Amino acid sequence: MATISVTSTYCGDALKKYILACILGGETLSTAGISVQTNVKYKRKLKKLAVGNIVACGSCDFTPTSGVTISEAVLEPCEMKINEEICFEDLYQLWDSADMAAGLHNENLPQSLVDALTESYTKEAAQEIEKAIWQNDSTATGRTYCACFDGYEKVLAADGITGGTGATVTVANVVTLLNAAYALVPACVLAKPKSELVIFVSHRTLAMYEMNLATQGVRTSIEAGVPTLYGIELKAISGLSDDDIIVIGARNNFFVGTDLESDFNEIKTIDMRQTTGDESVRFIMKWKLDVAIAYPEEVVYYNA
Repeated sequence: MATISVTSTYCGDALKKYILACILGGETLSTAGISVQTNVKYKRKLKKLAVGNIVACGSCDFTPTSGVTISEAVLEPCEMKINEEICFEDLYQLWDSADMAAGLHNENLPQSLVDALTESYTKEAAQEIEKAIWQNDSTATGRTYCACFDGYEKVLAADGITGGTGATVTVANVVTLLNAAYALVPACVLAKPKSELVIFVSHRTLAMYEMNLATQGVRTSIEAGVPTLYGIELKAISGLSDDDIIVIGARNNFFVGTDLESDFNEIKTIDMRQTTGDESVRFIMKWKLDVAIAYPEEVVYYNA
């Protein structure tokens, strides 16, 4: 039976708390202004409308210019899950066993373990969702999560505004690289209010930027606790495949499709003694996910 791996020197007392490993994730979904589409059971069409070349010289005749283009993108979420099982016997090796009820039929999972597992599972799910949003590849094999859709990076590498020289972001060059990416943003996007735009960077790149400002004694780019570049929020995320990637675009151009947002945080616990008779507890977490960018040609994908 696949269950937990235990390394313990159980002997006497122990701190009644689990210290959780560091896990990053969930930053993209928490970005204000991106379009999270819920209740997508199967598919949802994103209707796109573009108007161009509709102004002509005046005349007595009515001459349509056929300047309206209607197209679509598709959100088709696929199911992802966490299935874990813990055998009661494995817990005997831990100090938690002292908190388990007496009697083989009355054993329970210690609450401290349940709380730690719940938090760890949701954080791990958030990390994998974050990676999938940006790095997923529908042609990949051997991935730990479903590769049934393409993430933002693959879409932008093919159809976005690409740039970069392969440099490594440092304290000394971070502003230069951010400016190089910013210079590629189309004029129609720059004309939008700055609050409608976002710059996605890695946590490391944001750290380099803040260090650069600190060396100059400048803090004016931090507005109400939000780091900015020319008034545009710098949003640090952990899903990028490379610490040196910079993505700039309109917030509402980025779409995430799912069935129910709360599925990302809901874990079901099933005591198998009450069903199959197995001496174990199962943890189940399921959700649906897909992403799309309505107009990739309006988004900068800069791999510094």
